[in-house]
Amino acid sequence: MAFTSGSTAFGIFDTDPAFILDADRMVKYVAVKLGGGLPGANEDDTHVQVELTSKDIYTCFEDATVEYGAIINAAQARSSLAAFLGSATGTLTGGQSRYAHASLEWARRQAQPFGEEAYVGGDRPLHSASIQLTAGQQDYNLGTLIGATGSDGLPARLLVRQIFHFSPFASQRYFGTTAAVSYLNGQFGADTFTPTSVFYMMPVWEDVLRGAMFETANRVRRSHFSYELHGPDNVLRVYPVPSQDNNLFLTYNVVDPSDVLGDDSTSFGVSNVSNVPFGNIEYGKVNSIGRQWIWRMTLALAKEVLGLIRRKIGNGSVPIPGGDMALDGGDLVTDGRGEMEQLRGELKELLEAMSYERIAQKEADQADNLRRVLAGVPLKIYVG
Repeated sequence: MAFTSGSTAFGIFDTDPAFILDADRMVKYVAVKLGGGLPGANEDDTHVQVELTSKDIYTCFEDATVEYGAIINAAQARSSLAAFLGSATGTLTGGQSRYAHASLEWARRQAQPFGEEAYVGGDRPLHSASIQLTAGQQDYNLGTLIGATGSDGLPARLLVRQIFHFSPFASQRYFGTTAAVSYLNGQFGADTFTPTSVFYMMPVWEDVLRGAMFETANRVRRSHFSYELHGPDNVLRVYPVPSQDNNLFLTYNVVDPSDVLGDDSTSFGVSNVSNVPFGNIEYGKVNSIGRQWIWRMTLALAKEVLGLIRRKIGNGSVPIPGGDMALDGGDLVTDGRGEMEQLRGELKELLEAMSYERIAQKEADQADNLRRVLAGVPLKIYVG
């Protein structure tokens, strides 16, 4: 029986020319290895055929090829999962055959919450609002006044980021023309000077730093403006008690229940090894190392199937012309499963030794050894 499309259980490789060509060869290979010759080829009256059909062997061949690809893909995902995290899912082909370039996307996503605290990014939008300060009123319930809602339409808790309740001193004290020290304006030619003026040549960053120092000192040491936040509703207490009606500005984030899982368009994609977009490796692209493994695995699988068939009628003997045939079903099952485990172990050990991490470590060791060798090279003697 020649291989045709539909001869295997899943038909994954039924259109692969290399798989089709080797499928019929595997029938001969397995039958001969198990001591039965070719199915249907009675060489003489005493010839005993293996109790396997061609379709049995085709399916074992497909199973071995799929398992080889699965082990390879698992090792690839483990070696470079960080490069795939957050990428698109859905397609099941292509990724397993490509080198995964190092990516900082995973690190960026992990750092986003920290960027939010520093006001340079984050996952949640930063909102701004203002409330009306009333003369003589010191406490204000921000949760009630702003009334933010989450994605579910229910009231959401506010995470207040900044409250602009201070006077801007630096712009008047530092950059003004009447300040005691006004060399900054002199540097930019924005003021007049007398013969006793002193000019300093300093970098601009020092001026900016000095201005920030003035601003902080005025807020901490001289400002009477302050506030407190209390409770889950963010009850704001301002100091001093307002003496007139005024607007107070603030920024905040909405703490939405969906933030826990990041329900936004950028949070969907590869999250673990189960949805990495890897498909079955094409048999035609497997090299000789992989094909030899697949052939041996096919034989081990066929041995297990043959053992299960023979075990159905026990481990007795069957009369045949010229003698009896002993059935070794139990032994075949044990041998086949043992060989399968050995093959899986060999392949996983090989892949572990060739992971991207191991390759980088070997290159580092090689470079270090090379430096040691070159360190022994005599230096040239300078002759004047």
